[in-house]
Amino acid sequence: MKGLSFASDSLRRLGLPPCPVPSRCPYCPIDAAPHWTHWGYYQRYAGDPENPSKRVDIARYRCAIVKRTFSLLPDSLLPYCGLRAGYILECLYALFVAGLGVNTLARRVNVARGTLRYLKARFLLTLPKLRLPRHEGAFKAPVFLAALAHARPTVIADLFRGWKELEPKLSIVGVYVR
Repeated sequence: MKGLSFASDSLRRLGLPPCPVPSRCPYCPIDAAPHWTHWGYYQRYAGDPENPSKRVDIARYRCAIVKRTFSLLPDSLLPYCGLRAGYILECLYALFVAGLGVNTLARRVNVARGTLRYLKARFLLTLPKLRLPRHEGAFKAPVFLAALAHARPTVIADLFRGWKELEPKLSIVGVYVR
């Protein structure tokens, strides 16, 4: 698949992991056999704070049953969010655990206050839906972020992958209806 390798090469050049290959179709029941085909790729911003104009190629797949397309983002990118997941987690940790104010953090990381307020509000709305492995129920923001901070990066990546498997439009900053 020429398009798929092209997308992986694009991500590798930027130092991002390749897009995961889907294990199930988000539109069909969980037990459906693989029936999707590679459907090219699209470009989106890489979320690089040093060079915001960097773009990456994301592989797109098409469900043969419902005739809709879907894609899986690399672990470091979130749907409908221009910043990388690690960068967002650092900002949320500074806001909720370290206790920095929005204005102070905006000056330190050179991000607009409105962007930080938006991320904070979306995170608080999404938090009740997010679950950590081996924990029952939802956590308050500081406890949730402190638990993530103590996890290894591979554990966090697996957690994000799990959230994407359950609902492809679920991310740490919001749930987006398909």
